[in-house]
Amino acid sequence: MTRIAVAALVLTASWTPLAAQTAQPIEARLDSIFARYRSNDSPGCALGVARNGRVTLERAWGLADLERRIPLTPETIFEAGSVSKQFTAAAVLLLAREGRLSLDDEVHRWIPELADYGAPVTLRQMMHHTSGLRDWGSVAGIGGWPRNTRALSHAHVLAIASRLRELNFPPGSEYDYSNSNYNLLAVTAERASGLPFPAFTRERLFEPLGMEHTSWRDDATRLVPGRAPSYSPFGGGWRAERAIESIYGNCCLLTTVGDLLKWNAAFDSTRLGGSGFREEQERRAVLAGGRTITYAAGLFIDEYKAIPVVQHGGATAGYRAFLARFPEQRLSVAVLCNAGNANPAQLGYAAAEQFLDLPPAAQAVGTAAPTRASVPASAITDKAGLYRNLRNMIPQRFVVRDGRLQTEAGIELVPRTATVFVAASGGTEVHFDGRTDRGYNVRLVTASGDTVPADLVLEADTTRAALAEYVGTWYSDEADASLRISLTSDGGRLLLRRDPNLTAPLQPIYRDGFRFPLGVLVFRRGASGGITELRLTASRVRNLRFVRRAAP
Repeated sequence: MTRIAVAALVLTASWTPLAAQTAQPIEARLDSIFARYRSNDSPGCALGVARNGRVTLERAWGLADLERRIPLTPETIFEAGSVSKQFTAAAVLLLAREGRLSLDDEVHRWIPELADYGAPVTLRQMMHHTSGLRDWGSVAGIGGWPRNTRALSHAHVLAIASRLRELNFPPGSEYDYSNSNYNLLAVTAERASGLPFPAFTRERLFEPLGMEHTSWRDDATRLVPGRAPSYSPFGGGWRAERAIESIYGNCCLLTTVGDLLKWNAAFDSTRLGGSGFREEQERRAVLAGGRTITYAAGLFIDEYKAIPVVQHGGATAGYRAFLARFPEQRLSVAVLCNAGNANPAQLGYAAAEQFLDLPPAAQAVGTAAPTRASVPASAITDKAGLYRNLRNMIPQRFVVRDGRLQTEAGIELVPRTATVFVAASGGTEVHFDGRTDRGYNVRLVTASGDTVPADLVLEADTTRAALAEYVGTWYSDEADASLRISLTSDGGRLLLRRDPNLTAPLQPIYRDGFRFPLGVLVFRRGASGGITELRLTASRVRNLRFVRRAAP
C-alpha cells in the first residue's frame, strides 16, 4: 500500500535567512554539508550557487581522479544524467516556436521506424513522460545487457525502441518516467532541424549562453580535457564506473556547475527562446482525466519547504547531479558529483538553505484521523484477500485483525462507507468495486489524485503438477531475450535461466504470478484454461510479452 505523508505548514509573516541565524561562516557550513567528500581518498562533488543570475559561490570537495590524485575544482567537467532532459526539451520547444515541428505531432511523422501502437503518441506526451513508451534501457536490461554494459550508439537505441510493439498504458492517461521519450525527442530534433543534435544544441543553446564547457557524450571515446571519471563504492573502497554509451537526449550532458548556473540564469530573462519561453517550458502536464502532474518539459515544478522550486536530478554510471532554481528568490543551486553514493538533491537543498529566506521551523499540523463509519462486520470481513497492483503486478494482502481491516504491515484501512476505506497512515483511499463472483477489485486513490487499479487474485498453487505447466523456453522478440524455466530435481520449485548471467528461483506470489530479480512474471491463460503467454513487468516496463518456444 502506498503511504502518502500529508502535512500542513503554518508560516509567520516574517522570514529570516537561515544564513543569518548563525555566526558560523558560510564556508564552514558548506564544508559540514559536504563533509563525507572532504577527503584525499574519495571522489566528491562540486557546488555552484547564484543569486539574481550572478555567481555567489563555487566550491568543490574530493578528487576528480583517484588514480592520479587530481582534486576536483568548480571547473571540473561531470556528467549531468537526467538533468540533461531540460536541454532536449528546450531544443524541441525552440523548433516548435519556429514552426519546424508541432508538439502535437504524432511521433511517427518524425520516426516512422517505430511500431504502430494502435493509439497516437505525440511529442508533447513524450516530453511529459505521459506517452506510455517503454524505457529502452530497462528492455535492454531484461535482455541481459543493462545500461553501460555495451558500447551502444544512438542508432542502437533507435533499433531497440523500434522493436517495441506495445505501450505501458494508453497515451496521456498516466505519468511514467521513460528515457525512450527523450532519446526519441533528440532524434526528432535532428530530423526537424536538419542538423546533428549536438551541433544544433551547441549553436542554439550552449554558445549563445556562454556555456563553453558543455557538450554531449555523443562519442564515448572522445577525449574531454578536464572531465572527471566517476566511481561507485566497492568493498570498503571505490571502483571506476565508466559511461561507455555514445548517446544523448535522455542523459549524457558533459558540463560544469558554472555552465549550469548560466543555463538557469537564462530562465530569468528572455535570452532563451524569447518572451514566454520559460512559462512554456515550466507548464505542467495535464493527464486525460484532468489531473495536473508536477512534470513539465524536462523539469519538475515543485515546492521545497513551502517555497516554489524548479528542479531535476540525474544519475549516469557513478555520476550524480542536481539543478534547482527558486524563482521567487532568484536563487540557483547546481551540484555535480562523481561519487555514486552521493545524494545530490539532499546536498543541494541543504546548501540552498544557507542562502534562502526560509520560514521559521514549520509547524506540522498532524493529519486528522479518518472518520470511522459504522458498517456491518461483513463489510469488513468480505474485503480480506490477496490483491494485485495492476501497474507493477506486486500483491498486497488485506487481513482482518480484531475486527478491523489491515494491510499485512499493520496499517488499518478505516471504513468511510461499506466500500470506501482510507489508510490510517498516509490517507490513501481504497475503493472496493464489486465483482460478479461476490469478490472485489480495488482502486487505490492517493492524496495527489492518482488512481491505481488492483484486482483480486487466487493464492499460488505450488504443487508439482501446477508448477510443471510453466516449464519451457519463453522468448520475447521485443527484448530479444529467452527465459528458460525448469523444475528443480525435487519438483518443489522453479528455476529461471537467462543468458548471459542470470539463474534465479521463481518465488510464487499468487496463481500464475512469480517474483524474480528482474521483476514479476505473470502467465496468462486462454479460454480453455491453458497457458498462452508470459508477461514480464519490471521498472519502466509493463507486461512485456514472451511466447513459448517449441522444444527442439
